[in-house]
Order: sequence, then structure tokens, then C-alpha cells
Amino acid sequence: MNAVAKTKQGMVSSLTSLERFAPLTLGIAVFNMIFLWGVTTIAANHEVTHLSPVDMQKTVISAGFDLAFLGSFVLGIVILILALVIRQEIHPDNLGKEDEIGPGMI
Repeated sequence: MNAVAKTKQGMVSSLTSLERFAPLTLGIAVFNMIFLWGVTTIAANHEVTHLSPVDMQKTVISAGFDLAFLGSFVLGIVILILALVIRQEIHPDNLGKEDEIGPGMI
């Protein structure tokens, strides 16, 4: 909130609320997509794709979950690295009088 002007803080507050719920929805969709892609790719070699989900082999489903969790782990590591590298800046509107650096304070 300190990185934007005081006139824009309401808009940023609503965007941070959106950031709480959008990744949940998108994460579930992406996780399911990776899982189903992994299952169909692995199962194509085992002739399981023509069977009903009840008759699928447990190893194929387990491999699909492993692939989805590996993708989630890699994405989490990338986000962690970005969070450590990105530096937060404070907008001049949010500097208090005690935080300002005057010409004689260097």
C-alpha cells in the first residue's frame, strides 16, 4: 500500500482482495489440467485411456499426481525467488516528515 499514491490506495486495496481469491481458482484449474495431462500421457502407454476411471491403475493416477505436485513445487520456487528479488519502493506521498531526507541531512 505504501508503493502507490494516497489517491490510488482504494484501488490497490481492491486489487489485493482480488489477489487472495484469484490464485485459488486458477491454481485448482491449472493443477487439474496438469494432472489430467499427466494421466492421459502416461496412460496412453498402458492402454488405460479406453477404460472407465474406476478401472484405472493406481500407479497411473499416482504418477499424474506426482507430475502435478512437481509442477506446483517448481512454480512455488519461482514465486519465492521473485519475492526475494523484488524490492519494495515507498511512494513519496507516504513518507512522513521524519522519513524525508533534506539537503543538509546527507
